[in-house]
Amino acid sequence: MPLAQRAHAPAGRLGRIFRTQQWGIILVLVGLIVVISLLSPVFLSARNIRNVLQQVSTLGILSMGITVLMISGGIDLSVGSAISVVAMVAGTMIKAGLPAELAIVAGLALGCAIGCINGLLAAFTRAHPFILTLGTMTALQGIAIIITQGFPITDLGRRFEWIGGAMIGQVPVIVILFLLVTVICWLLLRYLKIGRIAYAIGGNEYTTYLAGIPVKRYKILFYIICGFFAGLAGLVLASRISSAIPNMGTGFEMNSIGAAVIGGIPLTGGRGNVGGTITGVLLLGIIANGLNLLHVDASWQYVVTGLIIIIAVIIHEQRLGRK
Repeated sequence: MPLAQRAHAPAGRLGRIFRTQQWGIILVLVGLIVVISLLSPVFLSARNIRNVLQQVSTLGILSMGITVLMISGGIDLSVGSAISVVAMVAGTMIKAGLPAELAIVAGLALGCAIGCINGLLAAFTRAHPFILTLGTMTALQGIAIIITQGFPITDLGRRFEWIGGAMIGQVPVIVILFLLVTVICWLLLRYLKIGRIAYAIGGNEYTTYLAGIPVKRYKILFYIICGFFAGLAGLVLASRISSAIPNMGTGFEMNSIGAAVIGGIPLTGGRGNVGGTITGVLLLGIIANGLNLLHVDASWQYVVTGLIIIIAVIIHEQRLGRK
C-alpha cells in the first residue's frame, strides 16, 4: 500500500477505536452543556454563547497549529511564551508609531521564526522536543519581560483592536478567524500531501525516511506552521484585550496540548484530526465558563481541567490496548 494511503487517516480497528473515543468526548461535552444549562439559565443565552466562542477562539487558533505538529509526532511547549513575545513586539511597534498592519506582519513573521528555531533544534539534535521547547519557552518568557522591563503595553489603537473586538453581523471577527483557520488546517490534513506526510512521520518516522520523504525538512515546516499560529494567537489575544502583557501567554501551551489530547491525538503522533481538537477546545472553554457562571473559585478550574486531561489520556491509552 502506498505511503500516502497508509498515512492519510486512522483505518481499520484503530480507526474505529479512535472514532469511538471522539464520540465519547462529544457525549461528555453534550452532558456538560445540559448540566450547566440546568444550573445556570444564563449559560444558553445568545450573549453567553457568543462570549464562550470569543474566549475559546484564541486557544482554538493556537490548538490548530498544535494539532498539525502533534500529528507529525512533535510537541512545542514554547507556544505560550511565543504568544507573549509576539504581542510585546507588536505592541512596542505600534507604540513607536508604526502602522498596525506592519506590526501584525512582523508578529506573524516572528512566530514563524520561533517555530523555525524549534524545528531546527528538533530536526538536527537528538534531544527530545519536549525538553528543547521547554528551554525555548523559558528563554522566550525572559525576552517578553526584557522588552518592556515587565511593564504591560496598553491602548494599542482602534485599527489593531478591530481584529479582537469587531463584529460582522452578530458574529465576532475573532470567531470567523478561528473558523477560517480550522478549515485551512482541515484541508491541509485531509487533502494535501503535507497532511499525509504529517501522519506518516508521526506514525513511523524511520519508515517515512526510507520511503524517500525528506523528514527533517518537513519537521521544520510543521514547527513553522505551529509558530505561525502561535503568532496569530498572540496578535488576536492582544487585540481582544487591547494590551500586551509579558506573561499573557502563560498556560496556553498546556491548554492547547490538553485540547489536542482530549480530542484524541496521542503524544506519539500519527493519529488525530481537527474535529477532535475542536471538541477538546470547546470542552475546556465550556468548563471554564460554566465554573465562572456558578461562581466557583478560579483555582478549581485548573484542578478540573487537569483531571479531564488525565482521564482523556488514560481512556485513549486503554482504547489502544496499551499497558
